[in-house]
Amino acid sequence: MAEDKRLLAKLLMNAALPLTRVLVEDDPKLAQKYASWNRTVQFQVKDDPELACHLTFSDGQLTFNQGRHEAPEIDFVFKTADDFVALMTGKIAVPKIKGALKNFGTLVGFLPLMLGLTLLLPNKLPKDAAGKALKVKLLLYFITVALSQLNRAGYEEMRRFTENMPDRIFQWSVQPNGPAAYLRICRGKTKAGKGIYTRRRAFVHMMFQSTESAFLVLTGQIDNVEAMKKGYLVIDGSPEYAKDISVIMKNIEAMIS
Repeated sequence: MAEDKRLLAKLLMNAALPLTRVLVEDDPKLAQKYASWNRTVQFQVKDDPELACHLTFSDGQLTFNQGRHEAPEIDFVFKTADDFVALMTGKIAVPKIKGALKNFGTLVGFLPLMLGLTLLLPNKLPKDAAGKALKVKLLLYFITVALSQLNRAGYEEMRRFTENMPDRIFQWSVQPNGPAAYLRICRGKTKAGKGIYTRRRAFVHMMFQSTESAFLVLTGQIDNVEAMKKGYLVIDGSPEYAKDISVIMKNIEAMIS
């Protein structure tokens, strides 16, 4: 159980926290709010150097970095991986927050980004078009990185899926010109990326016919089979491999529920 929580902590730290940058880039008000920031916010699990990262604001540009920072303005320190997972999945968690008194304004100012990340949770279902579009974008970016992180962590189902696979691209996109993300797999190695992979044809390309279609499928309100019948989803390529990777995606959704 402890190792399962540690794996989930890795996924959330390396696949979810970097999406704070997307939140800033997509919201002009947030971009203006952080335009003059030159500060660092850190997250770490005590006594676990692999579970540490920091977000650095530099004149409005936000970057995600793995590892510890020598002097962050705010430092969230969690006793266990389970505590970090709790915070990221909307449950009760009380980390030690170093720098909270000295840099209280930074702490309060950073909170909207943490709130924004809760849009990833399965129970968060926005009703407005803008909210749905943002959730779709976040989910596409999150799931591709999370799949790659699962592989790197040796998650058995993902390891079996990738270990003997030749160089192939799994692509997801929202038509006609919405967000897109991909996962490249080659002999047990994986790399996730944003946008359309242009250097070769995708082995599997899951094309959602609209943002609404993507929202319904990615939030589990309609399954892939029904979505294809209704024309919400078109799979170009191997349906068998599309099914296999979709099952692993469902496993990730279950992990963060």
